[in-house]
Order: sequence, then C-alpha cells, then structure tokens
Amino acid sequence: MADLVFAFDPALDRPIPVPEGAPRAVREALLDAPMAALRTTVATARQSQASALVLCGRILDPLRASPAQAQALRLMITDLAANACRTVWITDTTTACAEISRMLGEPSGLIFVAPSKPVTLTIRNLPVELFLARTPLETTPLPTATNGQRPQSPPLQRRVAVGWDLAACNFERWDSPIAGGDRPAHGMTFAASHCSPEESARISCIWGSRHHESLPKGVHPLPALQARSAHEASSGNCATLTFIDHAHPRDEAVVGGYDPHAVHLESSGNWNDVPTYHVAWRSLSVDSPLGGDEELASTIWSALEGLDIDRHARLQIIRCIVGCGTSVARRVRVAEIAAETLARVHKMCDSSPFHPWCQEILADPNESLLALGHSRSGAKPGSTTSFSTALADIVLAIEQSPHATISPGMAREAGWMALELIESI
Repeated sequence: MADLVFAFDPALDRPIPVPEGAPRAVREALLDAPMAALRTTVATARQSQASALVLCGRILDPLRASPAQAQALRLMITDLAANACRTVWITDTTTACAEISRMLGEPSGLIFVAPSKPVTLTIRNLPVELFLARTPLETTPLPTATNGQRPQSPPLQRRVAVGWDLAACNFERWDSPIAGGDRPAHGMTFAASHCSPEESARISCIWGSRHHESLPKGVHPLPALQARSAHEASSGNCATLTFIDHAHPRDEAVVGGYDPHAVHLESSGNWNDVPTYHVAWRSLSVDSPLGGDEELASTIWSALEGLDIDRHARLQIIRCIVGCGTSVARRVRVAEIAAETLARVHKMCDSSPFHPWCQEILADPNESLLALGHSRSGAKPGSTTSFSTALADIVLAIEQSPHATISPGMAREAGWMALELIESI
C-alpha cells in the first residue's frame, strides 16, 4: 500500500523525437510512451490504494493539448476519483489552475497546488500538507491557532515539499550535470535546516529532475516518468510515499481503521520507486572485428541476441559502441561502414521475435588516450612530439584537473574526433 504517488514531467503534449528511418513499430512505441508511462502510474496509484496522485513538472499544456490528450487525462483523473484517489496537480502559476480545469472540464477529484496555495489532505486520519517549494517563505510552518483561540483543525502531522528543476526539462548530454542544482539547496533544504528538529522530522522533500545531479541529504530524487534520450538519469519511474506502517494491526474502533496517534509513523516517510518507462535506451559494447560491414554486423547481432530483455520496456533502443583500442585508422573505418552495418543489423532485427532496435553504431568515444601520451609513448616532456601525443596530454590534463570546464568523457570524445579528422584527410 502507499499513501501518495508522485509523477514528474509526463509531458503528454511533447512527443519524443522519432529517429530518421525508424520503422512503424518504433515510431508507434515512441509516440505512445509518454501517455503509456502515465497510465502505468495511474495503475500503480489504484493498485496501491493511494489517497492521491501528485503530478508536477510538464503535464499537459492547455495551449498545446489535443482534445484526445485532454480526454485521456480526464478519464484517468475520474477513474482515480472513483477509486477514492484524488489527483493533485502542482503548478508554477496561480492562473494555470483555471486554464487546466477548463481544458479538462472540471473533473471530480482534481485539486491544485499553486505558489502560496498549499493543500492539506487527510490521509487515513493523518493531516498532510502538500506545497510547492520555490522560496524559503513557502516552507515556513503554518500557524495552528489564531488570536489565542484554539486551532480550528488539528496540528499538521506531515508536510511534503515538491519542486522540480525547470532547466532540466530538455536535457542533453552536453549540458552541465549541475544545471539548476542550486534550486534544491535554496528551497528544498530550507525545510530541514530552518525548522525545529520536531518539524524537520515531519517534512518530506521531493525534487524532480532529468539530470544526473547530486541532491542534498534528505531530498528524494524523482526522475521523469519516461526518459526522452539516452542521456537522462533514469529510464523513468514514479515514487510512492507511505507515512503509516500498514503492517500495524487495524483498530476497528477507529474511524477509517487507523489512528495516527497509535500506529508507527516513519520519521520522513517510506519511499519506493516504481518503474513506469515503456521505451529504454541502452548502450551495447562490442570489440571491433577484422573485416568490413558484414563481419561487424554479425558481431553486433550476436551481442543483441545475448541482450537481456527488459520486461518493463516495450522497446529498447540500442546505441552500439565499438571498441577500437588506440587504432585511429580502425575508428575511421568503423565510421565509414556504420551506415551499411546499421542496414544489415536492421534487416536482422526485422526477423527477430524480440524488439531491440539499433539506432547508432560508432567507435567508442570514451576510450582512454593514455596510451598515446608521453607517459606511455616514451617521449620526454617538452620534446617535439606528434600531434596525437600532444593532444593526448591535453586530454589527460583535463581529466586530472579538478577545475576543468568539461567532463572527462567529453574531453576524450573531442580528442578522438580531432585524431579521426586528421586521419581521414
């Protein structure tokens, strides 16, 4: 069982780019993946008997949505409402609430959280406040009494701060892995560091992002429901949060079967990640064989046959990495025969009972240039060296520098591209 289910960035109105030349089955799987991931999330909320599904990030833009997309989302919301599960939509602006509600026809069970407009839900007799984490002021405790009078409602037992990294919505491999990473430090950690220990223990923080970023302690990372490329932190999942130990025996005398003062409460909740992706990007490494495109295609096909089938993915898109050692000539040769090799592999995949689809074949861009540098080539520092040795030394210096402006992987890729360009001239 779960109390809350969180879903980040389904982006239903933003289709995943379809690679050029992709067959119909691949196109259909990619186009359906965002909606399919949300359907899996809704099924998770229903099966776990959650009290609410919490949506954040890009969901469905009223200015972009088609009637079919709006209708599909409305049916999901009303289906959850029929199973006693509300849908909480967290927005960046207050004006968006009316536009979204009008787009969906004001379905039952839909409630909104907006800046300075938190929502308090009663989950198995436990008051839980959900709020948007954007500024420190929004994470300060709400008063429980007014003018010295008794509070009109019980003190809040749990608070859940939800935020996401807007800069990561269109993540590419060349983007900085810490882009937007200062937002959780300024917003999310405030909940834990500027409150009393008692209240800090009652706050759960969640941060949605497509980046491979390091989050402060106590902040639960939430990837998108469905990855859109091979460069994201996760293939895609939702997260469930449980406040109450459901293994505790029920007290039938208590309304709803749970007494929040009698059962065991987790200090910050119990988190669980549930896969929701339907398309997965994978890298497959093979050693470069002797010969041409036929030999390389056979090597790749043998590796594809031994690939584990992902039971969560309707489609696996494969990026095949060919190891060439330090042979620049072989790297250039792999690039020359990549198109013919890819065509052969696609013909083999068409007759396969399983569904991997090879999108790209390339020489391994992350191979080390160490063997070409001074330390391995025997050249003395400061002496006249070949271009490849000098370039290898530059790349190795970037890898070892703590203040480098690019990642070691990108430095190696740039180094190999330069050597391949010289070789092919």
